[in-house]
Amino acid sequence: MSGRGKYRVNRQKHSQTTLSNVAKEAAISLPADSPVLAMFKDAALKLNDRQDRHERLVKLSRDITIESKRIIFLLHSAITEEAAEKAVKEAKERLEKLTKGPIKSIGLELENIPAYLHSRAVTAGLQEFIEARTFCSLMESKVIITWSEVQKEFQYVIKGDEDERVVVTLLTQTDYMLGIADLTGELMRKAINSISSGESQACFHACQVVRDLYTGYLGLFCMGKELARKMSTTRNNVAKVEAAVYALRVRGGEAPPLLLLPVKPEWETIEHSDDEGFY
Repeated sequence: MSGRGKYRVNRQKHSQTTLSNVAKEAAISLPADSPVLAMFKDAALKLNDRQDRHERLVKLSRDITIESKRIIFLLHSAITEEAAEKAVKEAKERLEKLTKGPIKSIGLELENIPAYLHSRAVTAGLQEFIEARTFCSLMESKVIITWSEVQKEFQYVIKGDEDERVVVTLLTQTDYMLGIADLTGELMRKAINSISSGESQACFHACQVVRDLYTGYLGLFCMGKELARKMSTTRNNVAKVEAAVYALRVRGGEAPPLLLLPVKPEWETIEHSDDEGFY
C-alpha cells in the first residue's frame, strides 16, 4: 500500500473514532428525562415488538405449510372412489382445523397492524393452504373454490365481555393466484397417477383444468415477479398432462397402463422446487 493509501485509511479510522466519542459524550450528557432519549426508546420498543411479531408469524406460516403438504399427500394417496371420498372428508376436517387454528392466529396477530407489513412472513403458508384447499374442492365437486369464498372462511367472530368484533385474516389475491399456479403441479401428478389406476376420466378432467388455468394466466399483464417465475413450471405441467392424455388416447387399447406413463424429457431439470410439493 502506498503512503497516500495508508494516510487515507488512518484518516478514516480517526474520523470514525472521533464520531463515536462525540456520540458517546452526547448520550451521556443528555438528562434522563430528555425527549430525544424517550423518542429513541419508543422506537426501539416498536422495532422489537415488530420483530417478535414477525417471528411468530413465520412459525405459524411454517405450521400451515407442513400440514397443507400432508393434506395434499393424503389426497394423492386415494386411488379408488371410496378411498377418495374418505380422503376428502378427512382433508376437509384438517383444513378446517388449520382455518380455526394457525390462520385465525395470524388474523389476531395482525388485527390492529397493517397486514401488508408482514405479508412476506405468511405468504408461503397461505399459498400452500390455497393449493391444498383448491385441490380438495376439485376432488370433492370438480370446482375450484374462489378467492371470495376462501376469504369468507377467514372471517372470525370474536366474542368479548361486552361486545363482539370481527377479525379477518387477509388473503391477498396474489397469494391466491400463486397457490392456484402450484395447483397445476398437483393436477399433473393426479392425472399421471390416474393412468396407472385405470381412471381415464380423471386424467382427461385434470388435463382440461390445467389447460384452462394456464390459458387464464397467459391473459394476465403485469402479473408480478413471483407469478411470472411459476409460469414456466405451469407450462411444463401442461406439456406433461397433454403427453399423458395423448398416450392414453392413441395407445390406450394397445398397452397396459404402466407403459402409458410419460417418460421424463431430457430437458427437464432434476432439481425440484418446494412450491411443487417435493419434500
